[in-house]
Amino acid sequence: ATQLAATGEVAEVTFNTEHMTYPYGAHAAVARVDPGTGGVTVERFIVAYDVGRAVNPMLVEGQIIGGVAQGIGGALLELFAYDSDGQPLATSFMDYLMPTVAEQPPVEVLLSEDAPSPLNPLGLKGAGEGGTTACGAAIAAAIDDAIGRPGAVTSLPATPELVRSLLRT
Repeated sequence: ATQLAATGEVAEVTFNTEHMTYPYGAHAAVARVDPGTGGVTVERFIVAYDVGRAVNPMLVEGQIIGGVAQGIGGALLELFAYDSDGQPLATSFMDYLMPTVAEQPPVEVLLSEDAPSPLNPLGLKGAGEGGTTACGAAIAAAIDDAIGRPGAVTSLPATPELVRSLLRT
C-alpha cells in the first residue's frame, strides 16, 4: 500500500475568541389553510440573512434551506404528546410526523455579506441555524394572515386540529 509522507516546515496557528458572532436575518412565509381540514400548506418561504462573509455561499444556502425544512416540522408537524402516565404517544416514525420533500416549499435565500464580523479575521458569522430560528414565527404569522386573525396562533405546532379550532372560534 502507498503511504503518504510529508517533509519540510509545518505551520500551526491557533485562534481563540471570547466573543460570539451573531448573524441577523428575517423570515417571511406565505401559507394556505384548508378551511375544511385545518391543514396548512406553506407555499413560499423567504429568508434574508447577514452571514458576515460566506466562504461557500452554496453550502450556506443549503444550511439555511435545511433549517427551514426542520423549522416547518416544528411549526406544523412535530408534536411531543404524552398520555396521563407520561408515556410518549409517538414512539415511532409511524406516529411522529416530520416533513418530507412534499411539505418543503420553494425557499428563496438572500445572503448579505455587507457587515463582516469584526470579531474574527475572516469576518464570519454563524449561519447553521439561520433557517430554523424564526421559521415557526413566520409560519404562525402566515397562518394568522390566511385565516384573517392576527395573533391567533399562540402555540406550535399548528396542527390541523389546532387550526380547525381557531377557524371555529
